[in-house]
Amino acid sequence: MARQKEIPPEDRVPFGQKVSFGVGGSVEWFTTGMVGRLYMPMFNLGLGIAPQVLGMLMVVFRIWDALSDPVMGNISDNTRTRWGRRRPYIFVGAILTAIITPLFYRPPAGWGDTATIGYILVVGILMYTSITIWAMAFNSLMLEMTPNYDERTRISAYRTLFGKFGVLLGGWVLPFAASGYFAGADGEPDLVRGLQAITLWLSGAVIILGILPAIFNRERYYLREAARQKKESLVQGLRESFRVKPLWLMIGFVVLQVFGAQVTGALGFYINIYFINDGQLMDASIIEGLKDTTGFLMGLAAIPFWTWVCEKLDKKWTMMIIIGSGFIGAFLNVVCLTPKYPYLQIVPAVFYASVVASIWLIVPSMLADIVDYDELLTGKRREGSINAVFSWFLKLGMTLPVGLSGFVLAWTGFDVDAGQTQPPDVLNRMLWTYILLPIAFWATALFLLWKYPLKRERLAEIREELEQRRGKI
Repeated sequence: MARQKEIPPEDRVPFGQKVSFGVGGSVEWFTTGMVGRLYMPMFNLGLGIAPQVLGMLMVVFRIWDALSDPVMGNISDNTRTRWGRRRPYIFVGAILTAIITPLFYRPPAGWGDTATIGYILVVGILMYTSITIWAMAFNSLMLEMTPNYDERTRISAYRTLFGKFGVLLGGWVLPFAASGYFAGADGEPDLVRGLQAITLWLSGAVIILGILPAIFNRERYYLREAARQKKESLVQGLRESFRVKPLWLMIGFVVLQVFGAQVTGALGFYINIYFINDGQLMDASIIEGLKDTTGFLMGLAAIPFWTWVCEKLDKKWTMMIIIGSGFIGAFLNVVCLTPKYPYLQIVPAVFYASVVASIWLIVPSMLADIVDYDELLTGKRREGSINAVFSWFLKLGMTLPVGLSGFVLAWTGFDVDAGQTQPPDVLNRMLWTYILLPIAFWATALFLLWKYPLKRERLAEIREELEQRRGKI
């Protein structure tokens, strides 16, 4: 299959704009990414709240996202300002997120479980709302930066590159928080105190990096196309989005792909603590940091490689290869999860990291292709509405597993009160659940990806038809 060897100058996005947009990838990890990583350790291990309760709270947050994501996407599509449709919300959303996120990890000391749970619920809803304001506009902006099939993947590569640095930093949050640097009066590490301090520092990065896309990036379609199109209601936008069949196929395989990688995420951490490291939190946290660091280095090296593969072959086939690598990681866990060689678990973690990384590198580029397909159907640029529908399901696939992981952990028989002496049958059940559950999700994801119709040749036809209809932009 011949690939496009040269991107026309008029389709290219300047290097500076790629960088200013790309730093947003780290902002997403400093906010929603950190929730997925710190939620259970902070409120379960740190404050002793039952994992089932925390799981239900996360479900409530997802329900709230079900309302706020489409609403914000529709608001962004219908906004008409001198600065565009996306940039004002990126600017304001970054500031609000940086203010509210640290409060989420700071329930007042001395409150009982019921009051603390109520605090997590209320502040969590405010936090997710502020993140939605920023993220809906930020992700929609990428979908209109270029009409070129391959340049879209290159923009995603910049976003993935900076996102990797967020992953690297996030991987060391727990071991740093559990270190003696945050020791209490008794000299023992204070996990809660450590996490509260670190999330405050991360919010400083959010307010700086989060506003850069609003300042330096431009909205390609706004003046020539979007600013002149008729506004549509939320109901009308959702109705039209349901007609976009490639969108739903992509939602299906992405959600299953992420679900398989993350539904056992907390379980993997607990296996690391209680099965491999005999209940030693600090030892397990160091290995978790090394796993993320290794994944960062391998992912960093893989960004140009997978970008090249996308241009040489096709985004669809590249995604299938990457998901297939997840199966290799799952099977490697059989021999690599062993107390004799604790650091051997880093090997399968590298394959798992590749599965998740492809979401940030390739899927946003595919979503931009779907927006073109949608314009062919509706005659409108609806980046916000399309992104809102996709983003809600992506968040569902990324954060609902965090909630369900509490139930998965409880199902295995794990008892936090038992401390380091978890029964052998419980540890064995935890181990095999961690290995087998992702495989079932990824197999279904591959089937849906096989049915996805928008390949390179089809997108070239769609672009030609659009430009004949409304001219080049």
